[in-house]
Amino acid sequence: MSDGAMVNGEQVFHPTTVRSRWVGVVVAVVVLSSLLPLGMYFYYGIVQSSLSYQVGPAGLTVEMGVGRVHIPAGEVAAVDRLADPAQSRRVAGAFMRGLQMGWFDLDGQRVYRLTTAGRDLVFVDTAPDAAAARAATRYVFNPTNPDRFVALLRAAQAGQWAAAAGTAQEVVFRPAAGPSVLGEPLLLFSIAATVPIAVGFPWLVWSGARGLHYRVGPEGIAVHHLGRTLYRWSSIRRIQRLDGPLPRFFRVYGASLPGYHVGTFTAGPLGSVKLYARRLAPPLVLLETSTGKVVLDPEDVDGFLQAVDKFR
Repeated sequence: MSDGAMVNGEQVFHPTTVRSRWVGVVVAVVVLSSLLPLGMYFYYGIVQSSLSYQVGPAGLTVEMGVGRVHIPAGEVAAVDRLADPAQSRRVAGAFMRGLQMGWFDLDGQRVYRLTTAGRDLVFVDTAPDAAAARAATRYVFNPTNPDRFVALLRAAQAGQWAAAAGTAQEVVFRPAAGPSVLGEPLLLFSIAATVPIAVGFPWLVWSGARGLHYRVGPEGIAVHHLGRTLYRWSSIRRIQRLDGPLPRFFRVYGASLPGYHVGTFTAGPLGSVKLYARRLAPPLVLLETSTGKVVLDPEDVDGFLQAVDKFR
């Protein structure tokens, strides 16, 4: 529909056409950021359901569905039961009721933890010159049978696997049962708060930018943006064309993306304004109404003002 076309007795005007790839980049960043809690929900669910400690003559392998940690027997410096820590503080990673994964401070010592509970803990220290495993690191696990876990890993470390495990080539220990991370309240709350943003934000931007236009008719000036807002002639006190240098627009509430600016803004000497525009460059049109100032961005400013003279 061309600018100035008559529709139901009103003349239609569109905002200035602006093409920018950056709006797509911004939308993609917002969507991906909003989906992060959902991704963490599935990620930690896979880790918890897959977590196992596999001890064999070659050493220890920790499986977690999304990766693994392998500590060769020759790189095990020490292994033993760990007293339940009086203090446990997360440094980086996940700290939920049913999964503790990442770097922690346990009673003042920095450790890497892969556990599902805070009891029956064991530690495995790696040698300072370890090559396959992370060197000089204390790992903390919670196998269901911690004493047998310690005995078997010590046997593998000493090269005496057959004496301790007989013909078994590998013994798999599951971690102690803990609450499912899929019921973690904080994760569920985060998903409920962010998934609507991931779905709604692209729709609002696409629908808002695509449908934005202005109509001038016998009743007044109507702004079509996710609905219709009518500024009646009786409420419009002044209509002014804005040329030359413009004040900088700062968003207070709404959207301000490359090629799409809608909402409440503050603009230097203009004060608070309602803005419905695709670009923030002259010429623009300022409406001073009984409810406040409104700035529009018709591509055909002259035609828009002529329509105002015609209907007002």
